[in-house]
Amino acid sequence: MPPKRKSNVLEPSVDLTADESQQEAATQARPAMKKARTSDVAESSSTGAKKGKGKAKVEDNAPNNWWEVKLPGEDERGVLVFDDCNEIRCKIRLLQKEPGFKVTHWLQAIGNINNNSYQRFMKATGPTGGASNGTYYSAYVYFEKVRIATGKKKTAKRTRNEAEYKAGMPLEDRKTVWIMGR
Repeated sequence: MPPKRKSNVLEPSVDLTADESQQEAATQARPAMKKARTSDVAESSSTGAKKGKGKAKVEDNAPNNWWEVKLPGEDERGVLVFDDCNEIRCKIRLLQKEPGFKVTHWLQAIGNINNNSYQRFMKATGPTGGASNGTYYSAYVYFEKVRIATGKKKTAKRTRNEAEYKAGMPLEDRKTVWIMGR
């Protein structure tokens, strides 16, 4: 009767009645086991470890996962947003290039965002195009948590926006705002 599992076939069978030379020949004849594939992306994002030059060093007290990070104002009034919509769309496109990335799983993880809402946000243009969309806020919170979890520094544009918008960037598309005057 043939073995039911592949692992049973690959394991060497030791014959206690055979002499040592026959046992050595049997163990040398077996095929080499394949090494399991691992992804650098999943490993670095889950542990917070970074490779290469130019990356910030991870602090020892930094959380391992992005969902463990708590941002100021996350529970009560909401997180202040300091990246514009174009910056968030650029970060999303970079995230999509990572191997094994699935948009639907990511949308579920960042706040159960509807795919139609995501598509409308990605099609919008301009620094405030799509600012009232829920994808913008949820993606910003995700990227901010990932930045903190990995120990990266704020960009120059981000620090300029913090200085200019003390109360955070407005979460409304300026193209659709009416201004009434005399």
